[in-house]
This record gives sequence, structure tokens and C-alpha cells, in this order.
Amino acid sequence: MLRTAFRYAPPISNLIYAYKFLGRNDLYAALAELLLVDVPDWPAPPDVVMAMPLSVPRLHRRGFNQSLLLAEAVAQGLNLPLLPPFAVKRSHRAPQSTLPREQRAQNVRGVFQVASAADVKNRHVLLIDDVVTTGATIGELARSLRRAGAAAVYAWVLARPD
Repeated sequence: MLRTAFRYAPPISNLIYAYKFLGRNDLYAALAELLLVDVPDWPAPPDVVMAMPLSVPRLHRRGFNQSLLLAEAVAQGLNLPLLPPFAVKRSHRAPQSTLPREQRAQNVRGVFQVASAADVKNRHVLLIDDVVTTGATIGELARSLRRAGAAAVYAWVLARPD
């Protein structure tokens, strides 16, 4: 189940771009507050919060995981535990944003590996990310988490293009 808070258009798109690509990681608190203004009504309450993992090379290049900073603030705001950053490992692949829509699902197939099924077994996992386009990455991560025993996976994303 996927919920998005905003359409990816100015001014939100400008804030996300500055946060993610211009080193304005100080914006995470304000962006998380925007998410927390209207908390979705999930079918069952989430048990744990998780950030969309980044591959190690991309994490080193960017210097931070923008989804992790958001997830930490959301977890705190919802008074829920946060899964550790490497609870799920992500293989390095071409960035989804560089690929045509029809190639994105294939690009992320098998990219996620749950490090310990005990972290997610029988839990309702709330996945936090900044932007979703086709949903291929979130869908693949949700499949990996469910195969590892998660009871449900909910995705909550800041923005989505029309």
C-alpha cells in the first residue's frame, strides 16, 4: 500500500531537489514535518519504520541517505522503532531516474537482500522514501520484505509526479 503526501511540483519538488542533490540535508526535519501533518490511516498500525536503502557507492557519493534522515524523523514523530540502515542491503545498479519507465522494474529485480528476517518477521513495516515515480523500487523492496516474513509493507513517500 502506497501513500504520497504531495505532487512532485514546485515548491515541494524544489525542496526535495535541494535536499537530495544540493547538500541541503538540513531540510529533512521540515520535510518530515510535512509528512507528519497528515498521517495515513493504515489497515493495521505499523510496528517499525524503515528507510529506502541506498547502495553503498551511492551513499558514499551523496554523503547521506535522504530517506534515512526522513525515516528517523518520522519514526520519532510516530514513536516507532527504526530499523537499522543496513537491515536491508541494496546492490548497486543504474539510478532509476536515468532509465526509461519500461526498464525500471528489470533494473531493480533482485536488488534487495534482507540481512535478518527476524527484523521484519510478522511486523507491519512502514517504508519511507522521498520520491516515487513508477513504484518499481518500492514494489521490489516490499516483495523482499514479505518474502522475509513481514506481515505487511506500507510505503509513505513525500512526492509523486502526476
